[in-house]
Amino acid sequence: MRSQYHTLYCLCRKLLSALLLTLIFSSCYTARVATRAQPGSEVAHQNVNFFFWGLVQSPKRVTTPVCDSLNVNGLAEVTVKNNFGYSVITVITLGIWSPTRLEWKCGKPCQKVGTL
Repeated sequence: MRSQYHTLYCLCRKLLSALLLTLIFSSCYTARVATRAQPGSEVAHQNVNFFFWGLVQSPKRVTTPVCDSLNVNGLAEVTVKNNFGYSVITVITLGIWSPTRLEWKCGKPCQKVGTL
């Protein structure tokens, strides 16, 4: 009887150790996409949430009002970031909720050519 409890105890310890190591070694990651446009200096950001393993995204569309107001032709750089806390939330909820941070830089507007 004692050996069964000892075996169960060792198994639970191994599983807990594996879970702890997984949480410790899961770190942040960053994915960056850059275009040939010259990036501006200001970074805008928005948090995006994915639900049910990516089937649902909130918000459905990310808008860039600052870039649109500058009348530039698109974004110069987009970065997708995930940190340790976001990874823990994703693991605990088994992927049902996965928060992510989007950052972007607008392209610099073209200089006007001609006389003033």
